[in-house]
Amino acid sequence: MTNPKLTAVICFANEGDEVAHTVRGIRDTCGDAVDIMLINDASDDGRDYEAVANQYDCRYFANDTQVGPAHCRHKGLMWAKTQNVIFLDAHMRFYAEGWHDVVNQTIEHDPKALYCTRSKPLRPGGVPSGAAVGIGASVRMDEPDFENWLKADWNVRPRGDMPTTYVPCVLGGCYAIQRDFMVSFAGYRGLHRYGGEEPLISIKAWLVGGSCQVINGVEIGHIYRGGKPAPWRDTIRYFHFNKLATARIVMDDAGFADAIAKLDAVPNAANVRDVYKSREALVNTARRDFMKVQRRPLEDFLALNAAFRRGEPISR
Repeated sequence: MTNPKLTAVICFANEGDEVAHTVRGIRDTCGDAVDIMLINDASDDGRDYEAVANQYDCRYFANDTQVGPAHCRHKGLMWAKTQNVIFLDAHMRFYAEGWHDVVNQTIEHDPKALYCTRSKPLRPGGVPSGAAVGIGASVRMDEPDFENWLKADWNVRPRGDMPTTYVPCVLGGCYAIQRDFMVSFAGYRGLHRYGGEEPLISIKAWLVGGSCQVINGVEIGHIYRGGKPAPWRDTIRYFHFNKLATARIVMDDAGFADAIAKLDAVPNAANVRDVYKSREALVNTARRDFMKVQRRPLEDFLALNAAFRRGEPISR
């Protein structure tokens, strides 16, 4: 094997044939120049994913119990042998040879940034859906109802022809970053199980003085679920908990109180509160630690996010 500069961290649960399709696509386009790490989050579909890892020369880890994408990706970040890391979903397609070189060069040029690639929407089987290519995202910060608040919204309009474009939020199931930069703001810390990963890590990246950017020269296909549930258990409750945790970590007391008020109108609010109570100490610790490295006020992110949603260009 060559000496990889990029680690692909792929966490999954019950993805079937797609795991092999995804890692084969990486090998076909990047050869052995990417260290692939498969993290099996307690799949119970009877598939031999370790055999797939062995076939395509991947490192393989299996959880005894399901912990969700945020915890798996954090493990992958810590276990990566390279500074450059890309987090990938397990149902992706790759089209251009050497795309990893573009990712590595982009991170080297600006290591204090969180990146995503252009995202080509695919149907099951990898067939293009015909939907517009996603080019980063923004965040719904002003929604009055909890379900739609703090959700990432696709951007499908090109914002110039530069190698990268600033966006408020990454999206698309492929997120590249320098490991030391992500460790500096504790990445996904505070989240639990499934949901809401992109808004938290994106807001954090901006508030510590970094940025979020789209790598315009790389397009990766992503098979979207089309309304089908994610393969993690009890996703709605934890998705809502993660929104609440995000509010506590990056917002002041008034912002968190507003989040609680929004939550109280949701049918499963009591269940979400129970989860939050059980993890409140962990979330508060994540908040205190993040405040030590925060360099910009949340208002700066709110302003650039609002400007982007109006169609205006933004910068660091």
